[in-house]
Amino acid sequence: MNTLICKDNLPSSSTSTTTTSDRTLFPSNGPDSFEGPEKLLEIWFEPSLDDIVKGDTSTNIGLRSVDRKIWDDMLNIVKCKIINMIENDHVDAYLLSESSMFVYQHKIILKTCGTTTLLVAIPRLLEIASEYCQFHRVWRVFYSRKSFMFPERQLHPHNDWKDEVAYLEQLFENGSAYTVGRINGDHWFLYLTSPQNDIISDNDNNSSRLDVNIEDQCATNDLDDQTVEVLMTELSPKKMKNFYCNNTDNDSGTEGGARVDRETGLKNLYPSAKLDSFLFKPCGYSANGLLEDSYFTIHVTPEQSCSYASFETNIPLAHGTISEIIHQMISIFEPGKFSVTVFKTQGCNVDKKHLVNSLSNIAGYVRRDRILYDFDGYDLVFGHFEKRDM
Repeated sequence: MNTLICKDNLPSSSTSTTTTSDRTLFPSNGPDSFEGPEKLLEIWFEPSLDDIVKGDTSTNIGLRSVDRKIWDDMLNIVKCKIINMIENDHVDAYLLSESSMFVYQHKIILKTCGTTTLLVAIPRLLEIASEYCQFHRVWRVFYSRKSFMFPERQLHPHNDWKDEVAYLEQLFENGSAYTVGRINGDHWFLYLTSPQNDIISDNDNNSSRLDVNIEDQCATNDLDDQTVEVLMTELSPKKMKNFYCNNTDNDSGTEGGARVDRETGLKNLYPSAKLDSFLFKPCGYSANGLLEDSYFTIHVTPEQSCSYASFETNIPLAHGTISEIIHQMISIFEPGKFSVTVFKTQGCNVDKKHLVNSLSNIAGYVRRDRILYDFDGYDLVFGHFEKRDM
């Protein structure tokens, strides 16, 4: 789908400069409650043919050239703000007051929790891509989220999946929406536009076409796409004590985050990765990690009434299998329930049976769901597990 970005046909978006707090007090809509499950948006803009062929990683190209203030203004619409940023040759990783944002040359990944209004910011995001980067076409869009704990507290259009889909349908063509998992249990929502089989570069009004087959895609990291998520609830109260500030002046912010990394073993997930972590007052934790052209991100809501932790990464499985990732998360958080999603481009020597088997039985847990979806260009494996009664 090659959706033209035109200001005239974008739904109106608020330009309010109101943001949430910086979470010096962990936000809640009621006593000891916070909506941890995130909304996850990923937009791929039509890449330049030259960039695909040459592999240019300059930080002043595409979305990475956008000024910090422009992102600040866009995030005001979402109702969150930037806390910190790390970068490498491939990607900028922003730690937000409500989760994370990753900016590549031609794609952006925005993940926000609480009652943030993520979708409402898409029109402004498309304007930024068009105005500052000359990205006039959208190539792929993905939007997903777990079922909310407190759906009645969400703001439009996030208070109902049908409303979210309707909003996305105003903006993008050839989209499909799915509900994955049991409706009467934990489930996962997904909206995606059809992957393309070609890349179109439009420079100086002269269009050229590069046909990209599966083998070419495998040789191009941007097109060999894979994301693994582990979404956990009913976390161990004992384990959650690590994610509260101690009664010391410096046990918050980045110093508190470093303490959590050490005590929980989170710093050992990918030892060679560049890590940016933050501990909120009085509780709550976020971290971004960068490993070459890939990322991982972790977010923790430790309150007993609404405990939740998420782990997401697009780091190749050569650095750690899905089974290893799951067992690491279980060891750190001891969830009562957790869901796993593995979303990967088809081809590239991917064994679907192996993907499904990666969500096999987990010691101490009962598997309630294991589903394989065969999309146009992507495979999705979803699994849901609950702690076995002792």
